[in-house]
Amino acid sequence: MNNAVVIVEDDDAAYGLIEDYVKRFSQEAGLSISLTRFENGFSFLSTNLDACEIVLLDIELPDMDGLTIAKRLREKNKACSIVFITNLAKYAQYGYEVNAVSYLIKPVKYDAFSLTFRKAINAYAANEDCDFIIKIPGGIEKISVNQLMFVEILSHIVIYHLVNGTIQKTGTIAKAEKALAPYGFLRCHNAYLINPAFVRGIKENNVIVGSESIPLSRGKKQTFLADLSSYFLKKAEIK
Repeated sequence: MNNAVVIVEDDDAAYGLIEDYVKRFSQEAGLSISLTRFENGFSFLSTNLDACEIVLLDIELPDMDGLTIAKRLREKNKACSIVFITNLAKYAQYGYEVNAVSYLIKPVKYDAFSLTFRKAINAYAANEDCDFIIKIPGGIEKISVNQLMFVEILSHIVIYHLVNGTIQKTGTIAKAEKALAPYGFLRCHNAYLINPAFVRGIKENNVIVGSESIPLSRGKKQTFLADLSSYFLKKAEIK
């Protein structure tokens, strides 16, 4: 397994520490890892973003902040694992906007790095196994279901809401539901399918998915809540 790892970090000392950790982890785990460093966001964003598998991203950079970089990265690469590195834990709360795997607080300790880095590797591997193909005008589009937050239908247009961006095609929500059934998507409304991994809470008759508020219909509420509880229980058992 050859993981393409990118570190975006302007501080030489901070980079050197993470570089040592990556090399130590690769030796302990018996992995082949290619490592590339960028000192600022502009140089990183000008490279081949599709080739990135794991991105260790400093939030506080001189030219643009890490969240902005991550959002632009997601426009090109929806499958890579993003890990934020920051001095302040408060910045980590924005990670859900780009589906970040986790975050590390400086000064980074190896035990914390090792756990988070393995999580990032596993998340990328899971993304590779969960590609979903949809037909669009002029061809097909391959997306990872782990980047698909929810699906809605508007008139006869099915809209796939990804972590960063949308894909639209004509169709029905019923066909989308059938195609996504193996991946655990839940129906909360006649017009919506939700990826439970992105559910942040329930507020009155709405499901909070990422930063969006999705209506929860009365007729589907009981089944949806039961299925959602089952999902979180299974997730807790795996951990």
